[in-house]
Amino acid sequence: MNLQGRTAIVTGGNRGIGYAAAMALADAGAKVVFVGRSDVTNQKAKAAIQKAVPDAKIQAFTLDVKDTVAIKEFVAALQKEWQHIDILVNNAGTCRLSAPFEMLAETDWKFTFDVNLYGGIHFIQAVLPFMKKQQYGKIIQLASLAGEVGGLATAADYVASKAAVMGITKSLAREVGKYNINVNAVAPGFVRTEMTKEMKISLESIPLRRIAEPTDIANAILFLAAEESRCITGTTLDVNCGLYMN
Repeated sequence: MNLQGRTAIVTGGNRGIGYAAAMALADAGAKVVFVGRSDVTNQKAKAAIQKAVPDAKIQAFTLDVKDTVAIKEFVAALQKEWQHIDILVNNAGTCRLSAPFEMLAETDWKFTFDVNLYGGIHFIQAVLPFMKKQQYGKIIQLASLAGEVGGLATAADYVASKAAVMGITKSLAREVGKYNINVNAVAPGFVRTEMTKEMKISLESIPLRRIAEPTDIANAILFLAAEESRCITGTTLDVNCGLYMN
């Protein structure tokens, strides 16, 4: 899958799935800028990607996806530099492990939705005018198995935020298809990242008897970002080793 000449934004790209996605897109030839909250972590990730993919056209930018104004300014400046924005990967997220519903405070719900849902919404709203004008775009959202089955090891605020991501994916895909913009989601199951370190995962409960690696999710993102998926939109691609078969 060749992304030469394409440009891509990856949120939450300094570790885990976002880091793997940024590397995969850069390795396929795209110009990539990833954002994360920590400049130190961003620079370490950028250096690691550059080392692994010497020809990578990679940039890192320090940004909090809860900052709506910063998102607008960042996207506008990037479009001015690049002249076009082709791919958006809304990966930034936060995850709360299982907790009793009545123990979730309003501040818990607000923080989770601000990161997992509204951060992506604000990035979409910022890039859409440019994608519509150029009559091309690939928007890829990070959903979750939890949003499909109600959560196996995560709390209701996380589950609800990811279910909303899948709903928005379908709605937006219908709206912007006429502009040649594909909108899809990837729903990982258990993935070996910092988020899942504290989860007690039984391989016996997983049909393929394995936990996905970040690169497995990145490969799905790469496919949805490439021309090979040009007739796919409004769908959620499950990458869960068989935990949920739709």
